[in-house]
Amino acid sequence: MNRIPALGPIWLARWFPQPLDRWVAGISLCSFAVGILLVLLGNHAAPYVQDFNWQQQRVGAQDLQMVLTFNRPMDPDSIEAHLEVQPPLPGRMRKLGRRFFWTLSSPAPYGQTYRVQLQGAVDERGQVMVRPFEGEFRTPDRQLLGIATEPAQAGRLFLYNLETQSTTLLTPAGMKVTQMQPSADGRYVYYFATATTLQQQDLYRLNLEEQSIQLLLDHQGYQNLRFQVSPTGELVVVERMPLQRDPLGLVEPQLWVQKTHRDPFQLLRLDTAVGGDFFISPDERSLLISQGQGVGIVPLHPRAAAESFLAQFGQTLAIRPDGRFGALLRFNPDYTCSLWIVSNTGNSQEILVVEGSIGVGAFSPAAPVFYSLVNKIDPETYTEFPQLLAMNWEEDRQIEVVRAEYPTGLDFSLAPDGRTLAYTLLQPFQEGVSDPSAPLSRSGQAIASSEVWLLDVEEDGQPIFSSRRRLLLGSSTLAWIP
Repeated sequence: MNRIPALGPIWLARWFPQPLDRWVAGISLCSFAVGILLVLLGNHAAPYVQDFNWQQQRVGAQDLQMVLTFNRPMDPDSIEAHLEVQPPLPGRMRKLGRRFFWTLSSPAPYGQTYRVQLQGAVDERGQVMVRPFEGEFRTPDRQLLGIATEPAQAGRLFLYNLETQSTTLLTPAGMKVTQMQPSADGRYVYYFATATTLQQQDLYRLNLEEQSIQLLLDHQGYQNLRFQVSPTGELVVVERMPLQRDPLGLVEPQLWVQKTHRDPFQLLRLDTAVGGDFFISPDERSLLISQGQGVGIVPLHPRAAAESFLAQFGQTLAIRPDGRFGALLRFNPDYTCSLWIVSNTGNSQEILVVEGSIGVGAFSPAAPVFYSLVNKIDPETYTEFPQLLAMNWEEDRQIEVVRAEYPTGLDFSLAPDGRTLAYTLLQPFQEGVSDPSAPLSRSGQAIASSEVWLLDVEEDGQPIFSSRRRLLLGSSTLAWIP
């Protein structure tokens, strides 16, 4: 009896005459059928967390976005209801496909370990997570950088760890550190140091992880005056004074720029003379330079905005890391000095007017609060007394954080998370007494001794200060390691 061949093989044989071709086509058809079934029936694998961007990471003040990635789209209300972070970190949630972003309202407090847990959440089809998720990350230890004032260590750079209460000397004996600034990622410290005089100070970079020191710029042919480091630590700007006069017999300060670690320092050619302080913009594309009766904005990058001039201001004090606000000074015709908060949208607001001077300042990372050193003139003695003010420009309120009486000086630094403030009371040498190895204040005054104090800060619109305590160390200037 003749058998009727199957339709499938006849069809395959007609279109794919070779046996290997028929075998490949059959496999492809089976795979296509399985795919159709999976689409129709759905994926029944239980939802779970595929990736957590902060798992076992050290999270600093610049890190504000926690990301959970799932194997399938999840129900956002279920995620928000079941996600636990201990200690709690306030923020807001946003969903994008299979990823959930938790953006912190303010930087996570330093010196803590955080645990992230999620169980019982459901996907968009209502299927429950079978496997609970547990994540963990840590913020950096709270560490203070300073220049020692104790006689046996005077002028040496040190690092103090608040968690372990230990001090590490970072520079060798015999080298006097005069200025210092850590990079925003906390890996490097840039500083001026000299074994002789201020006219012969050189610029160094210290790698904190490797404890290695590199000479970046020496003093040959110049006197190095001051420097600034960009937020990434890549861009370094140094103000230098040539020791030889130009062909016209003039000597004017110059700015030298290193754009990356791999580049040499190069002279920044300007149309006008450098008149005072300079400041690097947060995007590292421009320099804000005090130039006579205004602040010049000089582009450093081909795609930066064209050069401009802020004639109404005379100096830049600080720019918030996100670039939204800047603090600038105006020197008024009546010999007063006023502090202005200027937004990136062009709005400006005067928040303080003093007879005296306004020194260094820092923005709170979250609240609309600006901290600044203010030297007011005593109308009876005509001497200046320094004070540290915390000013909320939205509510037009200010708080005196600390005040020092003449001749005591004052310096401060706000922690990257905004929750701890360190300040140092500076006792200068008496008149007629000098010590070439003595550390210097920001104003160049030789310091005989100092006291370092800590303040805990709670911010709910207006800062609240508590737990004022003294540390068993002394420093002429302070900076937090981010």
